[in-house]
Formats: sequence, structure tokens, C-alpha cells
Amino acid sequence: MDTPPPKVSRTLMAAVIIMGVLIVLGTAGLIGVIVHRAMAPGHHKPVMAAQGSASVMAVSHAPGEAPRFIYGGGGRIVAEAVRPDGSVAVQINGPQGDRIVIWNPESNQVTAQFTLTP
Repeated sequence: MDTPPPKVSRTLMAAVIIMGVLIVLGTAGLIGVIVHRAMAPGHHKPVMAAQGSASVMAVSHAPGEAPRFIYGGGGRIVAEAVRPDGSVAVQINGPQGDRIVIWNPESNQVTAQFTLTP
């Protein structure tokens, strides 16, 4: 004798459907963020400048534009960290060796530079 399958609660069925939709939306959002970050221009690209100079300077910016600085001498940003005082510590790998630059985006000034030696 076959027994009929147990009844499924409408609330449980609705919860399963809603969770499935949320999983699909979350996955689509994650893929969108990954594609956006991969295609964003200027994200961790090497900073090129005239050979022989190895200076860091803040660049003036228009109102509403993000502050930025330029590392002369070529190289690439290896790591960055926001400090508790709001300044940014940036490690730059260049032909002259690694450097750490402390930059304050609020005042758009480089406050310190350190050269790392092996």
C-alpha cells in the first residue's frame, strides 16, 4: 500500500523559493562586482614617469575629483593601508627598490617617504 507524500507547508515552500531567488541575485551581484573591478581603468596599473627621477608628488585636483599622487621613476603599487589618522600608507615597488609613502588625501600632501632596503 502506497502512502501519500506528506503535505508541504506553504510557508516552508515560500521560504525555499525566496532563498533560491536571493542566492541567484547574490551570485549575479558578486559576478557583476568582479567584472566591474576587473575592467575598472587605472586600478593597480603601473605608474610610469620619466626615468631617473624617483619622487612622489601630490597632484592638484578639481573640486569633486578624487585627490591623487604620482610616483616618478616607474613602479607599481604593491599594497596600501588606511591609517587611523585618515592618511594612506602605500608600498610602491620600483626600479630603485621598494618605498613606503604616507599620503594624506584630505590635505593632498605626501607627509613621509621611506625607502626599504633588503
